[in-house]
Amino acid sequence: MMFLTYLIVILLISVSHQQERPRIVSCPSRPLIGRSQGDGIFNWTFKIWPGKTWNESVVEVAFGIWKAPGYIRTKLMVITNQGEVLILPNYEDKLSCKFNMSRLQVAFTLHNLSVEDEKQYGLQVEFGLNQNPLMDFVSLHLHDPPEIISALKRNIYLRTVADLDLKCEAKGLPNPQVTWSRRGRLVKNHTLVLKRVSISDSGRYLCKAFNAAGEDSMEVIVVVGDEEKATETTGLHATPSKHIQGHKTFLVAGISGCIVVLSTLVVLAVLYYRLRGRLKRSVPYVRQIDTRTPNMQPISTAI
Repeated sequence: MMFLTYLIVILLISVSHQQERPRIVSCPSRPLIGRSQGDGIFNWTFKIWPGKTWNESVVEVAFGIWKAPGYIRTKLMVITNQGEVLILPNYEDKLSCKFNMSRLQVAFTLHNLSVEDEKQYGLQVEFGLNQNPLMDFVSLHLHDPPEIISALKRNIYLRTVADLDLKCEAKGLPNPQVTWSRRGRLVKNHTLVLKRVSISDSGRYLCKAFNAAGEDSMEVIVVVGDEEKATETTGLHATPSKHIQGHKTFLVAGISGCIVVLSTLVVLAVLYYRLRGRLKRSVPYVRQIDTRTPNMQPISTAI
């Protein structure tokens, strides 16, 4: 019984001393998730010996790039025991910090994140040569939701036995996975390829991009066969092919040109006849005066 009591006392004393030693109280999430072009905030709270202050005990608080097995390889920013902030050259616009010396809280912010910033970063609180430093590290990962960037047509019309090749591309972090599906069933990955299509290939095809940050999708309607029959069969409006559109454009242009020429000829004919009539009415006529003597008969000459 006395031995058990002795063990409990020793354990309580050990726990008490452990709680009085410097330690990390709170740290960033693991891993720390950020967005490209956004900010990544690393915040820590730590404890030191009871009754001690930052100025008395802490030599410096350093933030930088972490290297296994356990130290900061490159110090990017240092906060001294006097509250002075030192920063590595070329990081003035990239890194900033806030800290509270009485509450023993620090927060370091990396701005305008990019893929090059995906590293392990660490905190190191130095107490001097006679005390081991407090150290902690966290990995930074960027997560951007997918966005489909391919300029895909929503409606596609194809003649039978034609080939279809649709590439669906998306951006995001991590790199999104891209799939094509039809009626909920996986058809192809990344690129939809249909060889010698038939009417049975008509339908709705869904391009879907997804990663850990989310997903994006785009639907494409494919109509195969004669345009009118395919429209009646599927109930979908098909976009004519470029070949058909060219013929229609040429036909419309020809009809329009004929109409313009005929209209021009009619207008010119009307103007011509109107102008001719005006010329006839404008000829000056001279009235002939009869100079013969009244009751005078013409003289005839006999030979």
